Amino acid sequence: MMEEATTGLRQRRARQAIALAMQGRWREAVAVNQSLVAGYPGDVSAYNRLGRAYMEIGEFSNACEAYNRAIELDPYNT
Repeated sequence: MMEEATTGLRQRRARQAIALAMQGRWREAVAVNQSLVAGYPGDVSAYNRLGRAYMEIGEFSNACEAYNRAIELDPYNT
């Protein structure tokens, strides 16, 4: 039961991050994705979204770190 609630929260936060990105609210998307990777350090998609959001706000070093972490977690992710 707890795992289902956790999964639901994770999915809602992921949808929120995507919606923010689609609205061009990149700094808010960064914050949501940061909270996701803090709570779910194996979430490759969150690291990819975080990298994209950082790119959009010109934080290229942080973007590289996020993308590198995604690659470490899943080297074959495209």
